Amino acid sequence: MIRTDIQIRFNDMDPMRRVNNASYSAYLELARLDFCNRYLSVSELDDIPFVLARVEMDLKASVLPGASIFVETWVSSIGTTSWEFSYEIRDKKTNTLYVSAKTVQVYFDYRAKSKKPIPSEFLKSLEKESL
Repeated sequence: MIRTDIQIRFNDMDPMRRVNNASYSAYLELARLDFCNRYLSVSELDDIPFVLARVEMDLKASVLPGASIFVETWVSSIGTTSWEFSYEIRDKKTNTLYVSAKTVQVYFDYRAKSKKPIPSEFLKSLEKESL
């Protein structure tokens, strides 16, 4: 399981003085980037070996100003060409669950412009983070 600390920015907030719903997607993106930094060697954008195919989020509670949060990420399902990340956005102090989410990624070769089966080396990275 990967833990990614999130810094809440002023522009993440909405007029109701809570984190805007759209910001949660950005937090999930930071968690995926954390996975990439740990397991991939990316020197240019075409090196990223996947495309995001689906996002599903359940908002459980509002993140308010002053909260300290993190995203926990793990691999919850692996297929032939795709895998699923599951996420929880939680409070560092109280462990309050704010968001539970899932995304589906498809292994994709941007240079060839096509999806491909997940290679064995990358599969090992996914299995390492699988629960």
